[in-house]
Amino acid sequence: MKTLNILISGFKRCLFNRRYGHPYAVLRLVALGLCCACTQCFGQGTLQITFDGPPPQPPGTSYFVQEYFESDVWFRPLGVIGPGNGFVRRGSSPSVEWPDNGTTYIQASGGDSLTFSFLEEFVFDLLSVDLAEYSTVVPDAVTVQFVGYRWDGGTVSTSFTTDGIIDGTGPLADFETFQFGSEWSGLTRVEIPTFGWSLDNLVVAVPEPSAGALLLAGGVWFWTLRRHREKR
Repeated sequence: MKTLNILISGFKRCLFNRRYGHPYAVLRLVALGLCCACTQCFGQGTLQITFDGPPPQPPGTSYFVQEYFESDVWFRPLGVIGPGNGFVRRGSSPSVEWPDNGTTYIQASGGDSLTFSFLEEFVFDLLSVDLAEYSTVVPDAVTVQFVGYRWDGGTVSTSFTTDGIIDGTGPLADFETFQFGSEWSGLTRVEIPTFGWSLDNLVVAVPEPSAGALLLAGGVWFWTLRRHREKR
């Protein structure tokens, strides 16, 4: 699962190496490029972030947090972490005032924000997310903006608007599942600059290049090393 991310890290190091102009360095760069280019034939390591911990959040409780970690994914507010800059982690079945889906989730009230990425800066795809309104006190539909930053320097953005249906612990479904398009791939981090939302069950995937791509790139890599030794 981590192979592509390791290759991309090497790709970046090669780009900024002072010996980049050396012909064998260029060939090694090509080998890394082959691996990255072959992600059209990849498998997916899918990961669902549930915000259930650790640490577990007791039902009916809520805490203002400035960082949260789950499955090597780091969640924190935009900007520098400091007093008053964070988000809320809320336990399941809180009350009729808050949205409920039976599990722990996170929220952003006025002025809150969120950004997330892998701790090792792994590249990932964003697949889906569950969203709901903030509370029954503010039951209006909310538009949640997502901005993705790609490893090649590009960006992608979209917005989802909830249906405004929320009844807390009542029989209605408070959360809706929204799907991201295929353009949400090759990401290094995602930002949510808006507030007034509840969020749960974030699904991401880490691409894995095919075995054929790795063999091809490995062959080019070892050939360049051999030629370099022969010349020396």
